[in-house]
Amino acid sequence: MPKVSQKVLLGFVDERIVNESCSDDAYTINKIGGLPDTQNQIFLPKCPLCNHQIPLLIQIYAPVINSIYHRTLYIHACISPGCWNKSQSWICLRRQWVAADHYEDKQQSTTFIEWCDDADNWGEEPEAEENHNITVKSQAIENCTSASAELENSDADDNVVAEPIDIPNTNCLQLLDSRKEIPLDHYDMNIYFEPYYISVAYEELSDTVKEHANNLLHNYKNNQIITEEKNEGYEKSLPAHGDKYFETLASTIRKNPGQILRYCRTEGKPLFLYEDSEPNKCTNCQGKLLFELQILPSLITYLKLICGEEHHGSGHLEFGTALIYTCENNCWNEGDTYKYECVMVQEEKLF
Repeated sequence: MPKVSQKVLLGFVDERIVNESCSDDAYTINKIGGLPDTQNQIFLPKCPLCNHQIPLLIQIYAPVINSIYHRTLYIHACISPGCWNKSQSWICLRRQWVAADHYEDKQQSTTFIEWCDDADNWGEEPEAEENHNITVKSQAIENCTSASAELENSDADDNVVAEPIDIPNTNCLQLLDSRKEIPLDHYDMNIYFEPYYISVAYEELSDTVKEHANNLLHNYKNNQIITEEKNEGYEKSLPAHGDKYFETLASTIRKNPGQILRYCRTEGKPLFLYEDSEPNKCTNCQGKLLFELQILPSLITYLKLICGEEHHGSGHLEFGTALIYTCENNCWNEGDTYKYECVMVQEEKLF
């Protein structure tokens, strides 16, 4: 029997959302694409680099335990090729709403683990909502474009190493060759990615896979020694996909194919593509940051861009991995409508 991780939750692409919900609690829906579901006016933030509106990439409902607030993360990424793979072109907004009656039920203060309880029902919409089409939200975003859009070593298991990553239906070289730039006059329209529900499951840790990974690690270390001996006197430069960081990430993903994101706000550890320094200070309150969410490149193949009534297909975003860090204190003041959280993007290097 596979072991079940009590910490890491994995997100997978589920059914396409045909009719997006316009209900008051739509912000509790976990999805990729579409338009942001909020209790406030809908708008798309602007990229700090190119100043164009940037579409919603992922919406995650992630309330914090013992909090009186509903809490949703909205992660946006710029589709301009010149902004790809740059942390500054990604925006994560944390929005919160006081629960109607936070004393009534513990459900209002549960953690992201609720994903698993409701996963089987995410693809279903109440009949009363079926007539609400995504075009309703498209009109809403058009009406609000004039509104201000100015928003303010991996510690993964050292015994895990990998074979090359196996992402179904994803070819990074083809993605690079299919780059498509949207005309400038389209950027301020109602731009969004085709929406899909996200389903969730616990990360499974198989004894068989771990044993195989340990064997790979042993072989990897032996090869490193042999290589260093052969190249004595020369500075060694590992291939981008040959160091321990990438191998650890690839091995971990292979255990649960198809995952597009990894979530763990409690003692979670990111899987880096390469060594990098982690952000540690909240820009809002100067408090400590926690790693909360990681978006994987396997998401790219599902990102089909829609501008108004025009469908532009995929090939409009590139990244290696995106790491989301949020305020440990979940800082919030009365009157706040959102808080910026930290996004760190690592580029996948194909050489």
